Parts: sequence; C-alpha cells; structure tokens
Amino acid sequence: MYILTITEIENCSKGKYLLYLNDEAAFTLYGKEVKEFSLKEGMELSQELYQEILEKILTVRAKRRTLHLLDRRDMTERELRDRLEKGYYPEEAIDSAVEAAKKGNYLNDRRYAMQYALERSRRKSRRRIAEDLRQKGISAEEIELALEDISDSDQALLQKLIEKRCRQEDSLSPQSLCPEKRGKLIRFLASKGFTIPDIRRALQEYENCQ
Repeated sequence: MYILTITEIENCSKGKYLLYLNDEAAFTLYGKEVKEFSLKEGMELSQELYQEILEKILTVRAKRRTLHLLDRRDMTERELRDRLEKGYYPEEAIDSAVEAAKKGNYLNDRRYAMQYALERSRRKSRRRIAEDLRQKGISAEEIELALEDISDSDQALLQKLIEKRCRQEDSLSPQSLCPEKRGKLIRFLASKGFTIPDIRRALQEYENCQ
C-alpha cells in the first residue's frame, strides 16, 4: 500500500494551510480543519482518512469554487482544470467538480467554441480563432464545427477591417496612407491572424476598387 506522509503544513494565507504529502503540495485546509482531523507534520495519512477529507471537504469545496468561476465567465474544461489545479485541489476533487459542471450544463466546450468563434469572427481570421481555441483545449472536431458557423470569409473580413481603418484615418485608401501608417495597418491585420500575402492581396484589391 502506498504510504502518504504529511511532510509539511505551510501557513499560506489567513487561516489557510497548504499540506504537503511526501514532499509534494497536495491540498489546502483551514486551521480548524487541520485541528479537526488532528493533522500534524510527520504523521502518516491513512487512505481512509484521506478519502474522508477528500469527500467531506475538498470535493465539496472544488464544486463550489467551480460554480463561482463559471458564474463569473464561461470557460473551457482545460481552463477550469488549470484554475482548480492552481488552487491545490486534488485530481479526484477536480474530476468530480468537472463532471458535475458538465452534467448541469455549466461547462460545455462545444457551446464555448461556437460562441467564441462567432464573437471573434468580426475581428479575427479563422486561422487565429482556431489557434486560440486549440490553446484553450478545444478539440479539432469542436473547432471545425465552430468555424462552420462563421458566415464571412477571411477575405471579406479583411476588406471590412481595411475599410474601417481607412475611415478612422480619414483616408480614401491604404495607398494614400503614409508609409508609417500603412505599415501599422499591415501589422494590425497580421495580429488578427491574417498572412502577409493575404493582407497584401486584400490591400491591392481594395485600392483597385477605389
């Protein structure tokens, strides 16, 4: 049987303590909870006692924290797991909290991806949106479904962004911008995920229509 030893109890914030099991940060408890379970540095933590702490305190707290986080803003499953891990919730507590959030439809990666793609499609390329969603832990299948809901093509969006920028600069076309502002426009479009060849082609097409 794997032995768990409390190697350190660190005072990490007001009334809260971080417990280390076998020299690894494991979970946090309040001072009254440390006393309630008679936890001390150097003692062996039995599996039975660990499960009791996990079920009575840590899992309940992880679920409560999950609802608080998702009430503030929508998240992907990976983002939620990352936030809970930073709060020193054990993996078992995180799994339970994530499953409960999914069951209650508070956590839904497909819904998140579709909403994100729809909102960002007004100012970002499909390539940038896909990359953003990948970094947030969304699967390739969910990304593909989300991108299907975007009506405008990247070329159409480029034209809209160029026209908007030119209006802001009181310029008839990108060609009439000074080199510094034209370069700034190209960098702005590149930051939205468009490739330089696509940007230059869109600028040329826009200028030819003026």
